Amino acid sequence: MKEVTHYDVVVAGAGMAGVVAAIAAARSKARTLLTDRLAFLGGNMTAGLLGNFLSFHNMKGEQITNGIPQEIVDACIELGGAFREHRGHLPNAYGNAYSVTPIDPEVLKLVTQKLCLEAGVDLLLNTYIAGTETENGRVTAIRIVNKSGESTLRAKVFIDATGDADLVAGAGGAFHLGNEAGQVMSISLFSRLGNVDLDEHLAYVKKYADEFMLGEDPYIGKSKREIAAGLKHWMDYPLVTGHYNAVKAAQANGEFHRNRQRVVFQVTTIPGVVVLNATSLLGYNPTDGESMTKAALEGREQIFAVARFFRDYVPGFAKSFVLDSASALGVRESRRIIGARTLTTAMCIDGQKNDDDIARGSYCLDVHQPSGIIEHKHIKDGESYGIPYGTLIPEKLDGVIVAGRSLSSERFANGSARCQAPIMGMGQAAGVAAALCAARDLAPRDVPLGELRGILRGQGAVV
Repeated sequence: MKEVTHYDVVVAGAGMAGVVAAIAAARSKARTLLTDRLAFLGGNMTAGLLGNFLSFHNMKGEQITNGIPQEIVDACIELGGAFREHRGHLPNAYGNAYSVTPIDPEVLKLVTQKLCLEAGVDLLLNTYIAGTETENGRVTAIRIVNKSGESTLRAKVFIDATGDADLVAGAGGAFHLGNEAGQVMSISLFSRLGNVDLDEHLAYVKKYADEFMLGEDPYIGKSKREIAAGLKHWMDYPLVTGHYNAVKAAQANGEFHRNRQRVVFQVTTIPGVVVLNATSLLGYNPTDGESMTKAALEGREQIFAVARFFRDYVPGFAKSFVLDSASALGVRESRRIIGARTLTTAMCIDGQKNDDDIARGSYCLDVHQPSGIIEHKHIKDGESYGIPYGTLIPEKLDGVIVAGRSLSSERFANGSARCQAPIMGMGQAAGVAAALCAARDLAPRDVPLGELRGILRGQGAVV
């Protein structure tokens, strides 16, 4: 017989959006459960070795994500898992984000579980969602499966933080997947290299500035050479993008895959260790199990080829080695719900603010096309844009709030809003809203927005 467990709020998916949502709901006095398929929390930040939060600031330097997300950074700093400088947020000459926040994945695993447990969140890990149950267009339960077998979780409100809108899709909610042809952005498999000489690499950057993406956002108003001349320490350039000519040469020699035109690596809090973002897996479907298996196999092959490229072509990497690789694929794009409101590309570029915003975003509109071409659009005047609450609410489905990259959004808008800082902002809003619904028997679409925004401000969030 299936066990049935009742909660006020059930959060499905323990990536950073889900973690923050669960903490926010539990602190708001809702009996809350957070469940995930992995044995730890953090999603792409831990299992995916993503390496950093982007971005807590707009290009003007104004902090636009705060509250619980900053609390997580502060806790990581105390355990040595984030830099003490600049309260964890390193200035970023890369130019598509004012700041980069490197986070150690092992420290983040501990910090997130401690904050969840201290808030009173029940955790259920190593658990898969087997299906959803609905009544009259409202999600009422999810079926789960783990080593104990299959059981049912009922809740007054569900938060879909799966990244793939699994609950919404399973309940028949409408969504978009990728572009008009159903193709999604490239998938990556991240890895870490050890024994890297970052001082040697920085000297190369300063000498060959044109080889790198420096100051791409027009708001910066400086040339690559001007920016490079001001770099004094490798921490001044925490997210390195470029090596265009090296990639071309390696491709001509058959020593680098042809799916991208540049490589990216990120500094970490561990001396001599960097995170690589240089694989590119094209033509796969993140909602298809067989497709994701093939993507994982190709990604593992690419990791070691990319590591050889860095040793052979990139100064400072001659003695580097593969330290570890991600246990989860880095999916940039999946299902995007059709919601009560839609975050548009124009809203992001214009830095539009709205009366119903519950979070903000500022990263460039970053789309890795199925062709392998990477396109960027920038927010005007160094500003940030608002994320309306309605983008988290499925248009024709009740009982569920979405938090994370599955928000209702146009494709280029999603290329910015999918980043870690805004999804954590969405998570805090979703958690508070869900608790309000549970306490007052409200539908998510009927949450009083003035009150919600006031509570979030009181918690330090920026709305």
